[in-house]
Amino acid sequence: MEEKTHNKADQTNLLDDEKLMDHDYDGIQELDNPPPRWIMAIFYITIAFAIIYAAHYFWLGVGENQDAQYARKSLNHDAKYKMANQSTEDLVLLTDAGDLEEGKVIFSEMNCFACHGMSGEGNAIGPNLTDNSWISGCDFQSVFNIVKNGNPTKGMTAFKGQISDTKIQKVSSYVLSLVGTNPANAKDPQGVNCE
Repeated sequence: MEEKTHNKADQTNLLDDEKLMDHDYDGIQELDNPPPRWIMAIFYITIAFAIIYAAHYFWLGVGENQDAQYARKSLNHDAKYKMANQSTEDLVLLTDAGDLEEGKVIFSEMNCFACHGMSGEGNAIGPNLTDNSWISGCDFQSVFNIVKNGNPTKGMTAFKGQISDTKIQKVSSYVLSLVGTNPANAKDPQGVNCE
């Protein structure tokens, strides 16, 4: 048993002797003990990534730097802010068939039919949108305002936090295009007659 232990110690010393470097400092010899291959692979991948990153953003100028990103995001924010604060007087009734069709899709997507019916005929919750009587005004600005800001006392949801002013403009135009369509099962007129 003692012989086996002695042999192992000799083998370890032999391996250490092979790894010894010529470097000697105060009688202490340095071992050549390189890091594991996987650590070296990560190190080289990091160097390669740094070179590609520098080429992409600095040398070739393909990527946006922080200043360019900030400028782009500021322009997007300004455009959204301008749209959100646009006066209703600047918005006009749309009559183009494509815009009215988009308004119809928005009417459906925002579940307006739950209160106003599939054809705007009204139901137990919401008023009829196809007659000439309106509760909150019958001009475009009034319809736009009620869709955007809602009327909590009447159960009308405000959509300004859910859709953009452009979409509100389209759905308001669609709602006004329903006037005079006379669908079946229409609810009785409510509000002021706008003829």
